[in-house]
Amino acid sequence: MRKILPLLLVLLAVIIKAQQYPLVVYNFSPVAVAKLKIKVTDPTTWQSDCHPIASGETSGLIQPGTTVTYDLMSTSGSKTPPINQWDIMSHYIGIPDAIYNVSAGASIPTAITSIINWQSITIVFVNGETIDVGRGCTPPGNPTYNSGATPSGRTAATNTLAAPAQQILTIF
Repeated sequence: MRKILPLLLVLLAVIIKAQQYPLVVYNFSPVAVAKLKIKVTDPTTWQSDCHPIASGETSGLIQPGTTVTYDLMSTSGSKTPPINQWDIMSHYIGIPDAIYNVSAGASIPTAITSIINWQSITIVFVNGETIDVGRGCTPPGNPTYNSGATPSGRTAATNTLAAPAQQILTIF
């Protein structure tokens, strides 16, 4: 029994940590967002290109004055707008690369979601302008980037996307 308890505690910790950091998007701009192109990686593996790498994008508009929270990758297809599928390159951790259509019920393995965190986001506005925010595949704590204001004056800010935590993207 003594040897089983530590194993159960480790398994519980993995389940609790599994993609526990939500991405909250606030669109305070007067312009709708046509899509968010999102990249999610393991920031602790910067020495080997931050694998696994997951990419997804929203399908539908984020209207001015609205908020959306993506709390789990596997449930992102039920949000408005949804992220219907995730293209995940995970062969470096022993899981075959795959496209997971979460809107159709696919579930992303916990072995992937338990180790990844939001990395970078490209905001595409309905007028075609874009803003890039996030962090590169660099050691934890390194600077993040923000491409700055669009020609029409749209801006975006994050709470850095640098460390595991709730990530907030505010669009002005």
